Amino acid sequence: MTTIIISTLVGQRPQLHGGPVSELSHISILLSNIPQTEDLLRFAATVESSGYERVWLAETIGIEAGAIGGAIAATTSLEVGTAIVPVYSRSPALLAMMASSWSHIGNGRQVNIGIGSGGQRIIERWHGVDFTKPATTTRETIAIMRQALAGDRTDIDGKMRRSNGFSLASGPTDNVKIFVGGMGPVMVDLAAEQADGLIVTWLSPRVVEGFRATFNEAITAHGRQHSDVKLVARAYVAVTDTPELAREEVRKEMVEYIISPPYGRYFSSVGFDDEVQAVNAAFTARDRAGAVQAVSDRLLDDVLIVGTNGDEVADRLRAYVAAGADDVMIQPVPDYRGGNYQRTIEDVARALR
Repeated sequence: MTTIIISTLVGQRPQLHGGPVSELSHISILLSNIPQTEDLLRFAATVESSGYERVWLAETIGIEAGAIGGAIAATTSLEVGTAIVPVYSRSPALLAMMASSWSHIGNGRQVNIGIGSGGQRIIERWHGVDFTKPATTTRETIAIMRQALAGDRTDIDGKMRRSNGFSLASGPTDNVKIFVGGMGPVMVDLAAEQADGLIVTWLSPRVVEGFRATFNEAITAHGRQHSDVKLVARAYVAVTDTPELAREEVRKEMVEYIISPPYGRYFSSVGFDDEVQAVNAAFTARDRAGAVQAVSDRLLDDVLIVGTNGDEVADRLRAYVAAGADDVMIQPVPDYRGGNYQRTIEDVARALR
């Protein structure tokens, strides 16, 4: 395993590659679908050495985010974040402790905590928790976290979340940003009102432009400045020698999203209702091959960025920023789906640096 010794451990952030980056400052990496801890730490080191500033951690059935985030904060100069952790699997007090720990480990470095409801199946079947009132639960989680991170004793008796008398022993932590993950109108409005940012997924640049305008209207309606609430758009990206294999593997993967009612409604709303109807009809008929075939090239081209080198994908990533994304969160297509994690991280950086 690579050992990294960097100046952030004594309170100084290193200058990478002889100076600041430009386009790359709008790009971050989501480390997801990585089952082995040593691989995740190795990729985090690659993210840092390539010149990125931020890394995000997903949490579903793989590595628990709290411990690995602390390890990344201790061994790299990266801002560490989650995208997302469900509000049902951790208490607000524990989320505040995790964020504060990462910040202190990183000598006051910014921490980005993305929270959201998560999937109903994951919450109810895997965690054994009722998936009830997700927006209310998220709102009250944010309120409790804000109190704790401000150094106050918590004093909130909500409908879904309660915390009284909890305070962080380490004192205030003022450099934690809270992001909400979601695309429905209620969660988007909640982010505009209460969060430091919104994390969205499966939005192509053509959709982001209209979404940004709607989001800005919500931010203004809550009396806030657009610059104070960031829009983070996840992009599924593969730089690989096997682009066709990556496309076909992601086509199979898309079935699992399209048959999920929230995602199905979203894809229908952005012009893919025919595909949603066809995929669900085939899946209901237990025709798995037919469901995969119903994921059209048009839909696939909208949600997947694939090429054999960084230059072939760079313009698509620039389009997200031009459409209004403050941060483009790249999720590399994993190797087992025809992608190349290492090359995607490195080649995108070379193309945009």
